[in-house]
Amino acid sequence: MFKTEIKYGIITGICICCWHIAEYLFGLHSSRMHIGEFTTYFVVIIPFITLYFGIKEKRDKFNNGHISLGQGIRTGLMISLIGTLIVAVYLVIYFNSINPSFLDLSIAYQKGKMISRGKTAEEIASELGKLKFMFKFVNQLLFGIIGLVTSGFVISFALSMLLKRNHNKTLLI
Repeated sequence: MFKTEIKYGIITGICICCWHIAEYLFGLHSSRMHIGEFTTYFVVIIPFITLYFGIKEKRDKFNNGHISLGQGIRTGLMISLIGTLIVAVYLVIYFNSINPSFLDLSIAYQKGKMISRGKTAEEIASELGKLKFMFKFVNQLLFGIIGLVTSGFVISFALSMLLKRNHNKTLLI
């Protein structure tokens, strides 16, 4: 029943983990953080592509070429949730075993940027307090999960509108 959702959820999760590992291997989480702070935003391409193909497959293969907005959103959310579970497990491993210094490196990088911008010691201390809260492992995990599910919903909604075909109306896609 959830064959498509499981398949594309696994693909989404694995691809996001691979993207993250590639960033790590290219030093974008350590020595090239000035590049990594921008490349990380491109990861949204992965769920966009996998959600598109997942919703489309559900429509074409299992719903006789028709899918309602609700069915498309449900399919996309299931794909997103499965992908998110995979990424959450990966992040636990990443932060604890692969790159345990990542959060400290991120804070040091941000501190260096503040110093180069000429911020006062008080401003730096205040902003570092906020960053340390945001960069806590639990918060990073929570923000990641919320971000993936939320973006999955938004992308699913948009793609479902695009791919929607009711029995009485059709879109040529």
